Amino acid sequence: MLEDYLTSGNPFVAYRLPGEKQAYSFQVGKVQPFSISEFTPEAFDNAFIAAPFQVSKSAFALWPVSGISLLETETYNREIRENKSFRLPQERDEVRQDYARSFSVIREALNAHAADKVVLARRLEVTDVPEHILPQVFSQLCQSYPNAFVYFFDHPQVGRWMGASPETFLEKENHTLKTVALAATRRSELQREDWNMKELEEQGLVSVFVDEVLKEYGISAYQKNGPEPVRAGSMIHLKTSYEFEACKIKDSVGRFLQSLHPTPAVGGYPKDMAMRLIGEAEKFDRGFYSGFLGPVNKGEFRFFVNIRSMKLGEEKAVLYLGGGITRDSKEANEWEETRLKARTLLSVLHSVKQNYSNEAIHLR
Repeated sequence: MLEDYLTSGNPFVAYRLPGEKQAYSFQVGKVQPFSISEFTPEAFDNAFIAAPFQVSKSAFALWPVSGISLLETETYNREIRENKSFRLPQERDEVRQDYARSFSVIREALNAHAADKVVLARRLEVTDVPEHILPQVFSQLCQSYPNAFVYFFDHPQVGRWMGASPETFLEKENHTLKTVALAATRRSELQREDWNMKELEEQGLVSVFVDEVLKEYGISAYQKNGPEPVRAGSMIHLKTSYEFEACKIKDSVGRFLQSLHPTPAVGGYPKDMAMRLIGEAEKFDRGFYSGFLGPVNKGEFRFFVNIRSMKLGEEKAVLYLGGGITRDSKEANEWEETRLKARTLLSVLHSVKQNYSNEAIHLR
């Protein structure tokens, strides 16, 4: 079905929820730009929502032409030679130098106590990514990351993006709202006692922010569990989970989303200063990277932070990679963290491309 959408040029959405074997897809009919603050589950029922990083820019709601279809990802699954020893290709010196300069801008501001944490992102471009392998890439992401939210959408007004996010943003299910404070990154083979003060502080600031937003909306009764380690592919993060009654923000869901987004997991803390510093240090528009997205259905919704994602087009894939910078951060470590995060998508692109053409991936 995804091949048919791509061949015909019809806009579409495909996604697979965490922990589920079944994926869904639909051809897009109506599309509507809107402000995040305008969101209500009732007004956007049956839509797929894609919100950008910048709150000031429009989010998009995409509705199906008719209905939503089951998508058997196994039908796309050719025998993939999973390469456990996949090594990331080296990147050009100028890419490394650009990151170091951006890091210095952030670090100088942090040392001056302008902010406590800023998430610095960069891009990595993969060339020679033919369109015909994209359905298999989506399928393989579903197979490789069963606990991620895997998605693939294409619309001329919105763009073509794919990703496998490990992070819940906000979800409503059975009259309960859930969110998380997810941050800090280590290789999955390292254990809990290996977390250092920088990583604990980085994740702790996300929790502080979520606590502040809940207090702002008068929510004092909520369940809070963590932090605890959680695996995401070859990485492990620290996560604190929150649950509270949906009725607490019944008439202000959109405003709550706007207050919560972006959390310090992808922006920084304090929020406004971090956003300003990101604008100074990053020389590109993040687009939907580190925004949020997901389906709305019958008054419920499941939104995920759009990390481990890539923008697709013109036989290339642009990956977006970020990491939280604090005063204790070391530039070399932060650079390596972005490369570790690149493995999520690059390892799958590499395996699928080798399966089709026996060619390796190439970086620009």
